[in-house]
Amino acid sequence: MEADLLHFHRRLPPAPRLAAGASPSAAGRPPRLRPKPPRAGLDPTPLGRSCQRARVDARCPRPMSLWDRRMIVVTGKGGVGKTTVSAALALACARRGRRTLVASLHPKDRLSPLLEVPRIGPHNTPVLPNLEAVNMTPEAALAEYGRMVFRFRVVSHLIFENHVVKAFLRAVPGIDAWALLGKATYHAIETDGTGRPRYDTVILDAPATGHALSLLALPRTLAELAPPGPLRRDGQERRDLLADPERTEVLPVTLLEEMPVSETGELVERLRNDLRLPVHRVLVNAVPERTFAAEEVERAVAEELAPADHPLIRAAVWDLHRRRLEDEQRARLAERTGLPQVDLPLICQGRLRRACIERIAEALERGAPA
Repeated sequence: MEADLLHFHRRLPPAPRLAAGASPSAAGRPPRLRPKPPRAGLDPTPLGRSCQRARVDARCPRPMSLWDRRMIVVTGKGGVGKTTVSAALALACARRGRRTLVASLHPKDRLSPLLEVPRIGPHNTPVLPNLEAVNMTPEAALAEYGRMVFRFRVVSHLIFENHVVKAFLRAVPGIDAWALLGKATYHAIETDGTGRPRYDTVILDAPATGHALSLLALPRTLAELAPPGPLRRDGQERRDLLADPERTEVLPVTLLEEMPVSETGELVERLRNDLRLPVHRVLVNAVPERTFAAEEVERAVAEELAPADHPLIRAAVWDLHRRRLEDEQRARLAERTGLPQVDLPLICQGRLRRACIERIAEALERGAPA
């Protein structure tokens, strides 16, 4: 294929215009000059209004259970803790008795230190009860894809280990990305000899926002552009899997900071409008514990209970300032996405260990109940 599959993206046509006589509410109205007073029982503050919009946004009905998904794609801006969230999500699923696979696309193995298990390689490996993990590489994923296509290991080996074939495949734009996504999505639909799913849940620790969007666009690209044959069939099958809200959920992860919130808003917009993929909630990672009540800080400062430069007063004032900044970003996130927010606490500020991941998993279960 001459088109660069990794970066190709075809925007879907805009929504059709309203037919004559249709309700004008569907097309939107100009902003009111005078806002209506808040109804009884509604929070009139900016944060309250944003959160209320998130709850009633018609585009985002009450989220379905995260724990029933066959495929969960974790993505977001670089540095927000996607791999940490993927590991915690995998532990939570495994603890629920679901046969779980967590698949990472990172060149360096980041999962094994978090789970405190031996090094995770390019092949699915049991690491904990009900939990397997894999750190996928393009070479291993492509060879595995060849075995699926040709059915016989010997034939696949003869073809995919041929130096000429390997050189040709390396020159095909997007083939590595498709091999990685193809392997992860294959395990979400894979069955054993009895027809039972091999895994109940597959968690894909996907790349950062831009690369993740290109990756998730590949199945539709192949379904539309590939010539008739196995590649188009696989593209159609994976496209249908990713677009099915009963089986798949794309899970954005963010921090309550300006840049991550802005990028998350763009991510959700692209997922909804361009890729038409299911996104039901946003995970807000590393939310610090609120040490002081706002009223306590304001009273302590007003009544001069201690000198203004006292370490406790300075810490309390800083905590209050940080909290207000976080509330502003939370309101922006609600305004941009209209999605429910699930908070994950800031557990450990040093090196993350499995005990920290377990606590994050518990917070996930509390925040995303069945």
